[in-house]
Amino acid sequence: MLEGDGVDVWRVAASGDPVELTVPGLLGEFRWYGSTRFTGPRLARQFFLAPAGEHRVIRTKILPGARETRRSLRGHDAVVFEAADRSDSALVLTGPYNEATTWFGGPAPDAAGLDRLLRMFRFTDSADGATLSPMSGLLAQQPDVSLIGRSERSVLVVRRAAEMLPTLPEWAGLTLPGGELWRAGRVLDHVHAGLVAGGPHQWRYLLAGPTLGMDLVLLGPESGRPPLRMAEAQVVDALSVLTGRWAA
Repeated sequence: MLEGDGVDVWRVAASGDPVELTVPGLLGEFRWYGSTRFTGPRLARQFFLAPAGEHRVIRTKILPGARETRRSLRGHDAVVFEAADRSDSALVLTGPYNEATTWFGGPAPDAAGLDRLLRMFRFTDSADGATLSPMSGLLAQQPDVSLIGRSERSVLVVRRAAEMLPTLPEWAGLTLPGGELWRAGRVLDHVHAGLVAGGPHQWRYLLAGPTLGMDLVLLGPESGRPPLRMAEAQVVDALSVLTGRWAA
C-alpha cells in the first residue's frame, strides 16, 4: 500500500457517536480499543474498551487464580474477577465483538452493589464498536471518550474536539486538509529516546479538526520494530490524508 493511500474507517465511540476516519495506509490495520469516564453524585468510574476476549488475561496474568462469577444479561455478560486475597477486582461487560472493563482497586462489590452499578449504564455491542452510556444523564455524565486504534506500526487516539483542545499547543499548526497538524515530543527514557532521535518516531503527531482531534505515534525501534525510513516531508505528505468527523 502506498504511503499516500487513504483507508476509510467507520466506528462507533463508547458514547454512541459515529466516528468517520480516513487514515494513511502506512499506519497498518487497526484493532480498536477505547476508554470512557463517568462522573456524578458518588460516582467516578472509568471503563476501558477492547476487542472481545481480551479479559482472559485477567485470570492468567493480571490476577492469577482470581475468582470468577458470570451473569448473563440482554446481549452481553457481566463477569466479575476478584483476586484470591481480595486486593483487586474487575467488572467486564463482554459482548460478541467488544468488552468494557472497570477496576475497583479492592474487593468486588457485593450483589446489591453490583446491581446498582449495572443499572447505571447501558452496554450495546456491535461489530463497529461498543456503546457504554449512562442510563440517565441526571445520575451520570460522560465527559471523556477516546477511540484508540492499535496496529503493528502505530497507535492512534481519537477524541472529541472539545476534549482534545486543552492538550494542543498554543501556536498555530501546519494546515492540512483534515485540520491543523503539530508535532510534540514523546515521553521516553534516555535509552529509548536515543533509539528514535532524529527520525519520525521521535514525535507524537497531533491533528485538530472541526469535530475531533487525533494523537498519533509511529512505532519504531523503541518498541522493537524497524524504523520508518522517511524524511519529515514524507511523513507530512502521508499524514495529509488523515481526516475525520465525530458526529455528536
